[in-house]
Amino acid sequence: MPDENQDPAERLSLIVETQREIAAAEVDLKVVSGLVAERSQAITGADGAMVNRLEGDVLHTLAATGIAAPAVDARRPLSGSIARFAIEDGQPLLIQDTVNDPRIDQELRAKVGDRSLICVPLLRGGEVIGTLNVMSSSEQHRLGEDDRRTMEMLSVVLSAAISHAEEFEARRGQAEAFARFRTLFEGASIGILRLDRDGCAVDANPALEQMLGYSAAELARTSFREYMHAEDLRRAETLFRDLMGGRRESFQLEARFVRNGGELVWAHVREVLERDEDGQPAFAMAMIENITKRKQAESGLIRQAQLNEYQALHDPLTGLPNRLLFTERIEHTIAHAKRAGDGFAVLLMDLDRFKEVNDSLGHQAGDELLKQVGERLRAALRGSDTVARLGGDEFGLLLPQQRGPSDVQPVIARILAALEEPITVHELPLAMESSIGIALFPGHGDVAEVLIQRADVAMYNAKRESASFCFYDADQNEYDPVRLTLVAELRRAIEAHELALHYQPKARLDDGRVRSVEGLLRWRHPSRGMIYPDSFIPVAQETGLIRPLTLYVVEEALRQCRGWLDDGIKLSVSVNLSMRNLLDREFPRHVARLLERWQIDSALLELEVTESTMLANPTRTKAVLEELSALGIRLSIDDFGTGYSSLAYLRQLPIDEIKIDRSFVMNMCDVSDDAVIVQATIDLGRNLGLDVVAEGVETQAVWEKLRGLGCKLAQGYYLSRPVPAEQLSEWLGARRDGTRRVSPAARPARRVA
Repeated sequence: MPDENQDPAERLSLIVETQREIAAAEVDLKVVSGLVAERSQAITGADGAMVNRLEGDVLHTLAATGIAAPAVDARRPLSGSIARFAIEDGQPLLIQDTVNDPRIDQELRAKVGDRSLICVPLLRGGEVIGTLNVMSSSEQHRLGEDDRRTMEMLSVVLSAAISHAEEFEARRGQAEAFARFRTLFEGASIGILRLDRDGCAVDANPALEQMLGYSAAELARTSFREYMHAEDLRRAETLFRDLMGGRRESFQLEARFVRNGGELVWAHVREVLERDEDGQPAFAMAMIENITKRKQAESGLIRQAQLNEYQALHDPLTGLPNRLLFTERIEHTIAHAKRAGDGFAVLLMDLDRFKEVNDSLGHQAGDELLKQVGERLRAALRGSDTVARLGGDEFGLLLPQQRGPSDVQPVIARILAALEEPITVHELPLAMESSIGIALFPGHGDVAEVLIQRADVAMYNAKRESASFCFYDADQNEYDPVRLTLVAELRRAIEAHELALHYQPKARLDDGRVRSVEGLLRWRHPSRGMIYPDSFIPVAQETGLIRPLTLYVVEEALRQCRGWLDDGIKLSVSVNLSMRNLLDREFPRHVARLLERWQIDSALLELEVTESTMLANPTRTKAVLEELSALGIRLSIDDFGTGYSSLAYLRQLPIDEIKIDRSFVMNMCDVSDDAVIVQATIDLGRNLGLDVVAEGVETQAVWEKLRGLGCKLAQGYYLSRPVPAEQLSEWLGARRDGTRRVSPAARPARRVA
C-alpha cells in the first residue's frame, strides 16, 4: 500500500540512501536488479516491483519483489506489455486503474493482483535498456502523481545502476571482455575516466567529454584538480591519495566540476583501484554520473521543507509565530536568562468585543482586523521581541530583558497607544480595546507553560477589573481561600468516588445507529450543587491532580463499558485528555493496566485531544499518542479546525477520528463559510481514511445538511444531551424497541463539555 504519510524530504533521503546502497552493492546484474526492485518498492510504499531487461523485442524479468514475485524470470513480448507505452512516452507512466485499462495485460495482472502501477523506462544514454514497474494491490490507496514524480527522480539513479551492472557484466572474461568493455566505455551514459597515479587523465569516454565540455585530447594528461571545484578538492585529493596508496580499494563522493565555460556540474564519483600484475596500485577508474538535475530537485525539496516548517510554526492569517513557536522562543529565552541572570516578560492579550466584529461584519472583516492588529504590535515593539498569534483574537508577546513592572510598563504604554487609533476595516473605523496579562520570569514561573498560564490568569483578572492590563499576582492566586478549598475538596471527591460521568451518544447520520458515547465528567458538590469541568479542570492541571483525575475518568468509563457489555450492549466510550496527560510518559502504562483490570477490548476505548493540546510539546505528545495507539486505543482530535495546526504534523500522528468543532456546525445552514469549512473537513477526513464526527448538532436541518454533505457521524442535543448511564441505557432500549424516535432531549440552559 502506498505510504501516504511519507513526505518529499523522506523520499529524497531514501533516494539518496538507495543510490549509496546500489553503488556499494555487488556488480552482478541479478543482485543489482534485485536491490533496485526492493528499494523502489520501499520508497513508494508499493506492494511489489519488478525489473525487466529489454532483449530485442522481448522483456525479461530479472528481479521481482512482493506481489510481483511470481513473474521473476518470465519473458513476454514487448508489443503486448504496458512497457511499450512508457517507452514511447519516454517517461514514467502512471496507471491508477489497471483492472479497466485496455493497455494492461490482464492475464499477467490477474497473477500479480495489482490495481495501480507505475512503469519507468530505464535508459542508457538515449537507448532503452529495460523497464521498472512498481505496483499496488490496494483498492483504496492507489499509486498517485507524487509516486510518479518520485520514480521520475529515481529513474536516473536506477538507470545508471542497471547500466553499471550491465557494463560490468560485459567486462567479465579476458580477451572478449576488453573489446566489450571498450564498446560500453564509449557508449556509456555516464562519464568514465582512467587516471594514473598522479591523478592525470589517461583515457576519457565520450559521455565525460559531453559532461565537461572538453575533448578527450584536451583531457589527456590533465589532472582532475584542474576541473574540480576548489571547495571539493581537498576531500577528493585525500581520498585519491588513500586509493593510490593502497589504503582503500574504492571510494565514492559527490563533487562539483567546472565545465569548459565555467558552468558547474554536480557529479557522483565512484573510483575503483586497478592494480598491476605485482598487485601494486597502478590506475584509478572513475565512474562519473551527472547528478545536477537531482541536486536541483533536492534543493527544491529542501526549500519546500523549509516552507513547510515555516507554515507549521506561523499563523497563516497574520504571518506571526503561532503558539508552538511562541512556546519554543519562551523556552530558549528561559535558558538564556538563566545563564545571564536576566529577566523577561510574557504577555497575553486579547481584543475586547472582537466577536461583535465577526458577528456584525463577517469573518473576512475580523481577519482583516487581526492582521492590522498584528502589524501594529510588531511596529510598537523591538526587533528582539516576539509577537505571536495564539488563536482567535489572542496574541502573545515575549519581551526579553525586562526585569520588573517598571521595565514593562513603558512597553505596554506603546502597545496601548498603537491600538488607540481606530482601525479601518471595510471603510469603517473600529475602535478596539484590549486586555493584557503579564507574567514575569523568574518570579512568576520558570517554565514556559506556567508563564503562559499565569499571563492568561492575569489577562482575565484585567477583564474582571475592567483594566487595560494586569500583572500576575502570585500571592493572591496562590493563597486564594476559594481555590485552596476547591483543591482539597476535589482531591477528596476523587478519593471518595463522588465524581460521575454523563454520557452523550454519537450516532450514524444515515440510520441513527449508536455505537459509541462520550463520557463527560460531572461533580455534584454537596453544598455548591453541580460543578462543571471548566470550573475545576484548570485547578486540577495547575496542582498536579490531573493525572489521578483523568485516570479516575478512564476507569469510570471502562467500568460502565463492562456493565453495558454484561447487559449485552456493546458501546465504545470516549473520554477527553488534557495537555498534561500528553506530556506524561507513564500515562499509557496506567491506561493499559485499567484495560486489563476491567477486561475491556482496547478498541472500545477512545481518547480525545484538542489540536492546541497536541501543539504544546509536539515531540513528546507524538510519542505518548503512538504508545496509546499501539495499545489498540482509538484516538480522536476534538475541536478540529480551531487549533491552527499543521496538516503535515497531523498526518504524522496515529489519529483515527476528527471531530468538527461545534462553532462551525451550529450555524452551517445559515453561514456559507461555515458550510464550506465543514465540507472541506469531511473531504479531508475521507481522503485520509479518518472517521469524521460533527459536534453541536442541535436541529434536524443541520442533521440533514450533514448527511447530504457525506458526514458519517454526529453528536449533539438534537440526538441527546449528556445523561447518566442508567438514563442512557433506557434511552437506547427505547430506541431499539422502536418506541422512541431520534429527537432532541430536554435541553438545559447552558451547554457544557
